[in-house]
Amino acid sequence: MSKKSVKPPRSPKGNPHPPQRSDQAVATGISRFTWIGFSLAVFAFLLYANTLGHQYVLDDPLAITKNELVKQGVSGIPELFSRHYRAGTEGAGASALLYRPLSLVTFAVEWSVSPGSPFLGHFMNVLWYALTVGLLFAALRRLLHGRHWLWAGGAALLFAAHPLHTEVVANIKSRDEILNLFFSVAALYSWARWLEQPVGKWLGLSLGCYFLALLSKESAVMLLPVFPLASWFFFDKPARQSAGHALLFGVPVILFLVIRTAVLSQSADNFVVSEMDNPIVAAAGFGERSATSFLVLWKYFQLLVFPHPLLSDYSYRHLSVVNWGNWQALLGLALYGGLAFLAVRGLVRRQVWAFPIAAFLCGVALYSQLFVVIGTLFGERLLYAPSVWFCVGVVWLVWWATRFDFDSKTNLPEAKKIGAGAGILIAVAVLFSLQTISRNADWKDNLTLFSTDVAKAPGSVRLHNGMGGELYARYNAAENLSETEKTALLAQIEEHSNAAIAIRPNPVSFLNLGNAAIARSRYAEAIRQYEEALKEAPNYGIARINIGRTYLAWGRDEGQQKNNPARAAELFEKAVEYGMNDAETFLNLGTAYGMVGQNEKAIVQFEKAVQLDPRYQTAWRNLSIAYRAIGNIARAEECAKKADSLK
Repeated sequence: MSKKSVKPPRSPKGNPHPPQRSDQAVATGISRFTWIGFSLAVFAFLLYANTLGHQYVLDDPLAITKNELVKQGVSGIPELFSRHYRAGTEGAGASALLYRPLSLVTFAVEWSVSPGSPFLGHFMNVLWYALTVGLLFAALRRLLHGRHWLWAGGAALLFAAHPLHTEVVANIKSRDEILNLFFSVAALYSWARWLEQPVGKWLGLSLGCYFLALLSKESAVMLLPVFPLASWFFFDKPARQSAGHALLFGVPVILFLVIRTAVLSQSADNFVVSEMDNPIVAAAGFGERSATSFLVLWKYFQLLVFPHPLLSDYSYRHLSVVNWGNWQALLGLALYGGLAFLAVRGLVRRQVWAFPIAAFLCGVALYSQLFVVIGTLFGERLLYAPSVWFCVGVVWLVWWATRFDFDSKTNLPEAKKIGAGAGILIAVAVLFSLQTISRNADWKDNLTLFSTDVAKAPGSVRLHNGMGGELYARYNAAENLSETEKTALLAQIEEHSNAAIAIRPNPVSFLNLGNAAIARSRYAEAIRQYEEALKEAPNYGIARINIGRTYLAWGRDEGQQKNNPARAAELFEKAVEYGMNDAETFLNLGTAYGMVGQNEKAIVQFEKAVQLDPRYQTAWRNLSIAYRAIGNIARAEECAKKADSLK
C-alpha cells in the first residue's frame, strides 16, 4: 500500500508554524513535567506554611463556628446542598441570594474530624492552593497547545507567589474561591485533553469539574467563554465549531442555575446592598456608576502589577463614588478600552497573545459593577481567578520581550536563550514571595489584621469598627491586665469609634462606644450611645439587648453599692422593658421591691423567676420571705420547703 503524503495544517494568520507535539515527546516528558508541577505545588505550600497557626478571622465564624449546619458535621451535608449559603448562621440573611454549598461541605467534613480547629481549616486551604498551583501548570501546558512549557511554568510560578492571593488562602472562609479555581483549572485541563484526543471520558470529566466549580462559587460562569477561546486560539478549530463548544459548557451552567433558583426560591428575598458595603449604590446615575466602575477596574490592575498596599477591607470610605473628572477612572477607561481592542483584534487574527487578555476581561467583568451591582465594591479575593490570565499574559510579554521562541521544540533551551526572561520572572517571583510571607503574618488574628490595615486605610469605617470590636473582646478576655492597661484599651476603643463616626455615623461605632462606657461604669452614657445606634439602625437588635443589660448592671450598682433600692427597682423595670426577661432579672427586681417594703410587687417578680427556673433556690427562699411579710404563712412555708428541697 502506498503512503499518502499528508500536508501540514495551514498556520493561522499571526500564528506562524505552531509546532506539533509528538506522542513520544509527551511520553518522555511526563516524569519531568510531573516533577515540575510537584515542585511548584510544594513551593506554594511553603509560601503559606506560616498561616497554619493562625486563628479564625473576618467571616470565618459565620461560615464555620457560628454555622449550625456546618457544626452538624457530615450529617448536615444534605441540608447544606438544599439551603442558601448562610442558612445555618443566625442573622446572616444578607447571604440568602448566594448558593455555594461545596465549600461549606468541606467545612462540615473538617468539623467532624476536628471540631472548631482553625489549624485544620488553614491546613486544608494551603493544601488546596498548592494542588491548584500544581494542576495549573499541567492545565496551562496542555491548554497553550504547541507552545513551550516555560510559558506555563512561568505563569504558574507567578500565580503561586502573587501576594494578592493572601486573603484567599489565609482566610478560611475563602475556600469557595479556592475550590472554584481548582475545579475550573481541572475542567480546563480535561478540556485540553479532549481537544487533543476526543475521548468521551475527558469531555465528561471537564463538564463535571466545571459543574463543581459552579457549586463552589457562582462566578465560575465567567469561565464559560474561555473554553471556546482555547479551541480557537490553540487547537485550530473553526469559528463555528469553537462557538459550538460554548453550548456544551452551557449545560452545567443551566443545570446549576436551575438548582440554584429552586434552592433560593425557598428563602425570603431580603438581600439589600448597603452603601457601607458597596458605595456604588449611592452613585448619582450612570455617569458616576460607570466612572466608579472604571476606577475599580484600574485599582484591580494596579494591584496585579504592584500589589501594595494590601487590605482586608476596601469598603466605605476607603474607596468612594467618583465622576468622570477622576483621573484614575479615565485611566481605567483607557486601559480596559485598549485591552478590549487588542483582544478583539487578536481574536480575529488568531494571535495567541490575545487569549490571556480576552480571558482576563471575561474573568474581571463581573466585578467591574458595570453590569450588576454585587455585595462589595472591591476585594482582593475577587481577583483570585482572573489573576491566572494576568500571569499568563505577563509571562508571554516577558518571553516575547526577551526574544524567546515559544515555538522552540527544545525541551530545555540553552541558558543564553532564556537567561534574561528567566531572570526577570525569578526576580519578580522572589519579591512577590517575600511580600506574601510578610502579608500572611498580618492575618494571624483579627486584632493583628485590623491594627495593621487601619494604619494603611484610616478612611475605612469598617476597619475602625473592627478595631473597636476586637479591642473590647481583648478587654473582656484578659484577666491579668492592670487598671492602666484596661484604661488604655478603652481609650483606643473610643478613639477608633469616634474616628469612624467622624467619617460617617453608624450603629457599630455607637455600639462600641456604649461598650466602652459600660466598662467604665458610665451607665447613662452607655445607654445614650446604644440609643444612637438604634437611631441609625432601628432593627439593630444587639444595641437594644445591650440597653437592657446596661439597665440591669446599673440597677445592681444602685442597689448593692449605693444602697438605693428604690432607684434600683426603677432601673430593673427598664431592663425588663428592653427584653431582660430572665429569672435573675426578676429576682433582682423582686429583691429591690422587697427592700422598700413593696412585698406584693416583690411576690409578682419572684413568681416569674421560679416559673422561668423552677430550681432557682434563692428565688424560692425570697418568695417565702415575701409571702410571710404579707401574712400568707401557708404559702410561705410551701415556698420554704421547696427551697430546702433544692439544697
